Amino acid sequence: MAETQPQTLSKKDFKSDQEVRWCPGCGDYAILNSVQGIMAELGLPREKLCFVSGIGCSSRFPYYMNTYGFHTIHGRAPAIATGVKVANPELSVWVVTGDGDGLSIGGNHMAHFLRRNVDAKVLLFNNEIYGLTKGQYSPTSPIGLRTKTSPMGTVDRPFNPISFALGCGATFVARTIDTHQKHMDGVLRAAAAHKGAAFVEIYQNCLIFNDGCFDAVAEKTVRDEKTVDLRPFRSTRFAEGQPWIDEHAYGLAPATVSR
Repeated sequence: MAETQPQTLSKKDFKSDQEVRWCPGCGDYAILNSVQGIMAELGLPREKLCFVSGIGCSSRFPYYMNTYGFHTIHGRAPAIATGVKVANPELSVWVVTGDGDGLSIGGNHMAHFLRRNVDAKVLLFNNEIYGLTKGQYSPTSPIGLRTKTSPMGTVDRPFNPISFALGCGATFVARTIDTHQKHMDGVLRAAAAHKGAAFVEIYQNCLIFNDGCFDAVAEKTVRDEKTVDLRPFRSTRFAEGQPWIDEHAYGLAPATVSR
């Protein structure tokens, strides 16, 4: 009996029949495009992939992926994803969340998900604002930001998602930008190849409620200068004239962007 050859899938195969309903120009479109392309590269059948989300603009993601998906409740995506992975370890499980969903109501779930090193990947879209509920400040909003819930400016010190993930003992931590397609693709490939919990923060512009919040690092004129592209088994340095360092000696994850 002849062996069945695995089906070769393209990016188009991972696009669902649902209308993508983010604001025109939203950074989420770029992230979706990148993820669909990376999924095609993995060579996995669609029934071996599952996207789990919570609540927020980012959490529409499962509807737009032609794979298994689960749109859960606010902040609980890491807990549900843990259950999915335990019930079916053969699945490649991806959590899609935002700075509010993942670090506010879901912060406790995220912490335990990372410390347990669940073999799943977290994509945290960070736009430093609550977008779906129309512009309230979030756990990553900078001090002084004026929003509907902080008309005099925020007084809370913001979370640094990367520091949070490292503090939880995450075994893979990286950061990328929605406008840097090549860099984002590289980060996603590395996350997909990692065995264990991979935490990826993605700077994502919300042009309606917090437009330009990452221009200092995302603009093409400064992006290369502000990016430290860390690669496994390669030495790097943070600026001209600085000593070369071995990222493994410092526990640094590949492809991390510095502000």
